Amino acid sequence: MEKRKRRQKSCWEIALVRACQARRQKKHPILIGWAFIATLLSLRTLVMQPSMPQQSDVDNDWPISDYERGYTTSPKPRRERYSEQPSMKRLMRDLRRPSAREIAMQFLLARIDDVALRGWIIDQIHQERINRLAVHVRLGMHDAKVIASWQAECDAEKTTANEAINEALTNVPSIQT
Repeated sequence: MEKRKRRQKSCWEIALVRACQARRQKKHPILIGWAFIATLLSLRTLVMQPSMPQQSDVDNDWPISDYERGYTTSPKPRRERYSEQPSMKRLMRDLRRPSAREIAMQFLLARIDDVALRGWIIDQIHQERINRLAVHVRLGMHDAKVIASWQAECDAEKTTANEAINEALTNVPSIQT
């Protein structure tokens, strides 16, 4: 027995069948109209598809460029690391990562007013002593308290260095001629 190829129904025939089904289900006439219109709109995309298959790159001598395909050729804009003001905890975590260190250091130094403290923090970061800074940072702690504790540690380090210098100067034997 030979199978015959069935004729493909058109959009309006499919829409009409669905509207009749809605009428048999005793739907409201407005809903039947909406079903008819929605079916026509949803099937319209099938009709609008191209009848010729798209040629591939293999068929042509030259490959199709992104410009010819309609893609943009401009580079993507770089995504910013921080969309809002980062917390101190996040900055400490980013200072440990070499790829994020410079940006995190800029954001951290922008919060500090004291020039001497900035220099001390830069030295700590360059000497890879980030844990020394991170010890003072706690979740939910205000920036002012963290900066004050860093200032106290910086001052303590300066006083011990000054005491060591003074002790070394007092213990130097005087030169007698």
